[in-house]
Amino acid sequence: MPAFAKNPKVIIGTLVVLWVAYVIYANFQIEMVTFYLLPFNILKLQLRLSAVIIGAAIFGAVATIVIHWLWTRPSNSVSPVVSRPTSPSSPAPKSSTVA
Repeated sequence: MPAFAKNPKVIIGTLVVLWVAYVIYANFQIEMVTFYLLPFNILKLQLRLSAVIIGAAIFGAVATIVIHWLWTRPSNSVSPVVSRPTSPSSPAPKSSTVA
């Protein structure tokens, strides 16, 4: 057995992928799911259950990535602190303390 296959992340990842493949395969055999979009059977949508599961997984992954990106990007409302550059020729600001 290769060394990388002994890594717990690889083992758990393989089990998750196999489980997802089983769920998709097992639910592919189920008949169509009907969504009634408007009352009185005016507009209805029929999808396979596997398509609903895959669509929900893709939507959840994309939504998670977008929310994470929005959460971690720097905010424009907070202006950065601007400090005056100091050079050897410019005098340092004086501070005074009153005792």
